[in-house]
Amino acid sequence: MKSISDYTSTTSAMELYTFLAEAVLEERIQTFSELMEWVAPLPRDARFNAVIPRIFKLLRKLNWGFFRDIDPETYPKIWKEVVIPHKELKQFGDLKRNLTISDVYVGILDLHGYTRFCEKNKNNLSMLQMLDDIIQVDLLNIAKSYNVVFQRRQGDEMVLVGASACDVLAVTLLIIDTFAKRRTFNVNEQAANHRTGYKIILEEMHVSAGIAGGKKFTPFIITKDGDLSGGVINTAARLQGRANELSGSRSMILVSRTVFTNFTSEMKAAPHPFFTKTPIKFFDSGWISFKGISVAVHEVLYTEQDMRKLLYEVQMTDLYRAIEGGLWKDGIFISLLSLISKVLRTIPKIRIDVTEQGTTRTLINEDLITFTQDTLSTFRLAQDYRKALHNLETLVGYLDEIPRFDPLCLEYAHSILYEYRKILARYEERIEPKIEDKVPTVLPAKYRTLYEEGRRGAEVYQKLRERLYQTLTPLEISLLWSSVIDSLQQSLDVSIHSGKK
Repeated sequence: MKSISDYTSTTSAMELYTFLAEAVLEERIQTFSELMEWVAPLPRDARFNAVIPRIFKLLRKLNWGFFRDIDPETYPKIWKEVVIPHKELKQFGDLKRNLTISDVYVGILDLHGYTRFCEKNKNNLSMLQMLDDIIQVDLLNIAKSYNVVFQRRQGDEMVLVGASACDVLAVTLLIIDTFAKRRTFNVNEQAANHRTGYKIILEEMHVSAGIAGGKKFTPFIITKDGDLSGGVINTAARLQGRANELSGSRSMILVSRTVFTNFTSEMKAAPHPFFTKTPIKFFDSGWISFKGISVAVHEVLYTEQDMRKLLYEVQMTDLYRAIEGGLWKDGIFISLLSLISKVLRTIPKIRIDVTEQGTTRTLINEDLITFTQDTLSTFRLAQDYRKALHNLETLVGYLDEIPRFDPLCLEYAHSILYEYRKILARYEERIEPKIEDKVPTVLPAKYRTLYEEGRRGAEVYQKLRERLYQTLTPLEISLLWSSVIDSLQQSLDVSIHSGKK
């Protein structure tokens, strides 16, 4: 055949297939709609019915990229969201290209330890093949069983796309379980179709994951070559990077608040079979600023150790509210110290050695809790803001020495301390004139002379200066502190940033 008009009753199905396949390979036909325009004059006979599905499959393989393997039988949910069915043959259709879909969810996963494993086993091809089979075969089958499209990228990166928040999250958890030494979830063998024998050989690896989607009017773009782009992809990638920042040594899943909300709605509408046996919780991780966007984030809690975070979620939420309200005069400091105290009461017993003024001592949870409470009292009751902020700096230094101290809490502590340093610097500037005003009325004549001479001798000067400071009334201190906060209010910011600035 040289033209579709050459088709006759004697033309074989193979001739028709060859003609159309060549047009597809030469990119004269790129979509199913274009294909149907080409074959519009043909009778809908057995040859037509035999050839069209095969040509459609060829179009999918060549032009659909990430979605090249989907079909309405295996992936009915995602098919419904990303394919425009043909009006005549609804089992076929064209891939949508620029979408704002509310029911598409994207997971970006990164496998920690992949490079190390490959380097360690570079001369052991069977081990490398085993890991490749787990990723290319086992994980693909797990995703397929939950109607989720799976693709491996750049060795250790994986992409999931599904039409259900529950489905994508279930697959993510099962992928984490695949690379865990011990079974993490209470699931049946059919749902966890792993090659469990490999776990004896395969070293434990961790996964950082970010899941986004489910939000109306967020672009989800399928490029001409079938690659994925748009806001949903970018957000999922940023969340994955954020999870990696917070937890490089264990698996972590972060999801956007929309995913959390839609997951909850899906479970209320029809409980998901995976999560009826594998209960999980979500921890409010506040707002994270990425490049050009700000996203409300939740961490997925799925282990007993993770669940402990729920014990201080109230204090964490109080801190978010204090920051949002700009409560620098007292609310942010009080909320942060209350959170730190609660975290220290929640985490397992710790021991850290600190060296101060040449002396080394060991601190445990109770010591740090007491120091935290004393710092809080110094701030609230004594209104000694200078000492309280110096104590906060010391406390944050202690927390830095605690292995696996809640990274989000520590990140907020550092960010808040940074802003309070600015406040303290301005406070010190404002309090200097107040102290100088006290010199004639508070210090006797001989001490006034010493004070002036003491300017040249720091130790005496500081002692006398401290004496003057102690004569300031609580009202004077409170008014001065408030005026400093008011003057700096617009410049104070505790936004948590992640990734490239």
